[in-house]
Amino acid sequence: MSPLVLKTFFIIVNPNADHGQAANVWEQVEQILLTRQVKYEAHQTTHVGHAKQLIHLNFGKQKAENIKDQVVLVVGGDGTLNETFNALKHEAPLEVPLAFIPVGHNNGFAKGIGIASDPLVALDQILAATEPTYYNVGEYQETTHNEQGYFLNDFGIGLDAYTISLNANVHKHMRLRKLLLKLHLNFLAYLINVFTAFLNQEAFAVTLRIGDKYEFFKHARLVNIANHPYFENGIILSPKADINDHQLDLIIADNLGFFKFLALSIAIYFKKQLKLPYLHHYKDKNIHLIINSLEYGQIDGEEAGSKYYDIFFGTIKYPFWINIQGVPVTKRV
Repeated sequence: MSPLVLKTFFIIVNPNADHGQAANVWEQVEQILLTRQVKYEAHQTTHVGHAKQLIHLNFGKQKAENIKDQVVLVVGGDGTLNETFNALKHEAPLEVPLAFIPVGHNNGFAKGIGIASDPLVALDQILAATEPTYYNVGEYQETTHNEQGYFLNDFGIGLDAYTISLNANVHKHMRLRKLLLKLHLNFLAYLINVFTAFLNQEAFAVTLRIGDKYEFFKHARLVNIANHPYFENGIILSPKADINDHQLDLIIADNLGFFKFLALSIAIYFKKQLKLPYLHHYKDKNIHLIINSLEYGQIDGEEAGSKYYDIFFGTIKYPFWINIQGVPVTKRV
């Protein structure tokens, strides 16, 4: 066996992820762990915030030497991963390596670093690791509400956040959701929500500071800070974002009328959006945004409420227990 047998996995499973498919995935994962005699302790979440509670109870009051041989493994979607990561950063006395088996439709972070879409192949990548690999993670500090946190995918304000809020409401109507999935119309429902959000999202003013330079936008509809290219439903919103370049990518859509919105939608499909003159793109290690109107926000695809923003963005490095090259490229799709 590899040196991995010295590691103990603290596993957080969201059995409701991907409409309950995560429970089936976990049964298969657990059987492999038992067969390969991997040491682990597993917990299943029952509600939003449960992952945070589990991290607090098991890592919050521990001494560093007691958890140095542990790896936290998340089996679920981006929401569970984000919650677990933020809890680890705030609670654990050291940087506990994090592993991820993606179960869901989006799994942007998994795509961003090359984790296989097949959960069992992703498990092979985890079990092939003998040391952590460091990847960039977005960090934000919001001074108006004294909030600080992290994102693995992106932080959005305006149109994308409004769309995610509408999607969340669709998810609450499970009969409709299941019908759309059965008819393979899930993406159509997403497009309808994007259009609805566009009709209802009013333009807002944005002040941007990068270094010593300020820029002002009076009619923004979309503000998105990305850690890697992948957005909801596999959409590539920031094609130049790179999880390894120690920078964040910011796009601001300004003066976005109806026909410009249609042109933007088509350009995103062909990954040509950065050529549009009304879509402003920036890449930097530190970004400061001020928005003095109440606007929807989203973090890693989860609703963040409606608020004012005086917010600073940066990046940190964090260890992940994964060996992307541990399986052939042909198996990672």
